[in-house]
Amino acid sequence: MKKLLYILTAVTLAMTSCTDLEVENKAALPQEVVLADVDGFEAVLFSAYESVNDFGYYGQTMMIGPEILADNMELAQLTGRYELEYVNAENSGIGIWFNRYVPINECNIVINLINDESVEGTQADKDVLVAEAKFLRALFYHDLARVYGYEPGQEVNGFNESVILRTEPTLGLSNADDRARATNVEIYEQIEQDLLDAIADLPDATPGSNGVARANADAARLLLARVYLYWGRDSDAANYAQQVIAGNGSDLVSAANYLTSWDDAANVFHPESLFESDLLVNDWSSVDGPNNSLHSLLMNNTGGSQFIIVASDELIAEIESEAGDVRRGLFNTESLGEEFDKWQGNKGTLPFQENIPILRLSEGYLIAAEALGPGAGDPFLNAFRAARGLAGGVSATVDNVLRERRIEFMAEGHRWFDLKRLGRDITKPAAAGVGTLPYSNYKVLPRLPQAEIELSDNVLNQNPGYN
Repeated sequence: MKKLLYILTAVTLAMTSCTDLEVENKAALPQEVVLADVDGFEAVLFSAYESVNDFGYYGQTMMIGPEILADNMELAQLTGRYELEYVNAENSGIGIWFNRYVPINECNIVINLINDESVEGTQADKDVLVAEAKFLRALFYHDLARVYGYEPGQEVNGFNESVILRTEPTLGLSNADDRARATNVEIYEQIEQDLLDAIADLPDATPGSNGVARANADAARLLLARVYLYWGRDSDAANYAQQVIAGNGSDLVSAANYLTSWDDAANVFHPESLFESDLLVNDWSSVDGPNNSLHSLLMNNTGGSQFIIVASDELIAEIESEAGDVRRGLFNTESLGEEFDKWQGNKGTLPFQENIPILRLSEGYLIAAEALGPGAGDPFLNAFRAARGLAGGVSATVDNVLRERRIEFMAEGHRWFDLKRLGRDITKPAAAGVGTLPYSNYKVLPRLPQAEIELSDNVLNQNPGYN
């Protein structure tokens, strides 16, 4: 293979360290990376990692959108942001199409080109980078699939189209092509294969350690358990969830320590994290924090905060329905409502800076409980509940597990998807002034970007219900 010059159009990177994702001043970096050795490919992979922080992805959209589209959040102030999502207006869904295909292509470059014999580096190093790239590609495709299509087995009127599947790198216009959407099962099969491959070659990482800033074997197992749960493959979901967790709750944050576990000043990485976006000082400009951070939108204790979103009355009532729930302490009462104290923005010296946990051990317990169901799933649900200050003896029904998922992952972007994957109607807070959104309503799926439809030469179908 000739030495390939990869022009980084989204993010430019410095090839300085193979142990972290920190970059230098982006404005001062060269824009060309020579893919002649492992370091060059690692720089491309770092760009895909950094995309996780994007405000249009886990930096904001994937955390707030699924909560305010459902019943966990209310608007405290009208600023033009999330107003359409709050009432589930047409064209208001989650939009991550454009910002995921660039990092998918970066993953494809690593996966397909790094093993050329001309690329310098050990095979062991290459294998790990390929495994990391497959983990990230799986994460990106699962998010695309659950946003833009129905889950297998939950299709409305038989509509099973998902998103465009690309597993080969696009290096220029010469090998770009129009392509139809793959089916939801085809996308899930690709995700499954990527994660199975990744598990075989990824290193282990201790929860809450620096190692969770990059893909690791348990993060891949937990993501695969999540994928199987969405897919309706409960036995497989329970299997992989149990491979990740201790099962008796000993690996969960205790009730006594739960509130402080969200303090970025005390814990750089959340103690339960298996995969966490590590937001560094150089990742943001000076205005990013007050304008777009989770802390700014959800809290009111830092100068310049927007504080436009509060917890819904229904969420607070759900938490208060059982005595002793330590998660009630994650709220502060403000004049505008209950502010979320989960995103405290106190990592390091940069105001509003915080890491973003994406895969946590608690999800493993709740996946195991739901997938195993009443009886076999009860020990997992009750071990989890004990770690949140709640009484045991609760049956692992879907509704009981969903209650815990709703509270545990509030402001972490699960609520909408939990209702959608089960084919349930989307409940809304009374304050929104709109009724329940039926699962059969076309607005459960967002519009694909119209520009993509128009450029596709009639091979890319729009979601049903949109002209």
